[in-house]
Amino acid sequence: MRKKRGYKRDTPEKLVRDYKLFAIACEGGKREPAYFRLFEYMSRKITVDIIEDKVGEAELGHKYPIKSAPKWVLDRAVKYIEKEGLTDEDDLWFVMDKDKWKDEQLRYIAELCNEHPNWHIVISNPCFEVWLYFHKKRELPENIGSKALKTVVSEFEEGGYAPHKFIVDLPIAILNSKKVDSDKKHFMPKPGETKVYQLGEALLEVIGKNDFETFLSTKLSKLSKK
Repeated sequence: MRKKRGYKRDTPEKLVRDYKLFAIACEGGKREPAYFRLFEYMSRKITVDIIEDKVGEAELGHKYPIKSAPKWVLDRAVKYIEKEGLTDEDDLWFVMDKDKWKDEQLRYIAELCNEHPNWHIVISNPCFEVWLYFHKKRELPENIGSKALKTVVSEFEEGGYAPHKFIVDLPIAILNSKKVDSDKKHFMPKPGETKVYQLGEALLEVIGKNDFETFLSTKLSKLSKK
């Protein structure tokens, strides 16, 4: 069993642990959480918490009319930190869509991330399916909307979208999406671009090439049958 998570740099020795935590806050839905849950099985060097799995709506103290609003995602992440804690070595990642949200709403979270060294935001424009698309293709059709993009992604593989059919191409997705990122220093991607490759790179850096390849060859097929 992995050691308990500590809260501060001066964590007692008995609470120190030998893995890095990636806490991931998604807007909701099924594709993002299902995709990132797979990383938990890749290596003992990391653990992945999907914040949606850890903090229920009742714990937030009030209801939100739109369950994917940036403020809702942020409040859930803050509640998670209060509940679970983060060490200085842990990372919190916000995985967001540009889609219908105003720049100001997403900029607020981006500015908070600038104030916390281990907080990060990665946005896809218009939606997470841009990231999924780059697992299979190099170039995105111009002016394609969220609805059409979701359909295209569902049609890539027989039987529709399944995360295990995409995760095998993670290194390709990083390469493809990084190549088309026209402003790597800005938090907001242009239409048809995504910053999720930054999270992919961070995860792979800790996991390592050997553990990733071992996961693909020995574990992935079993997980796909669950």
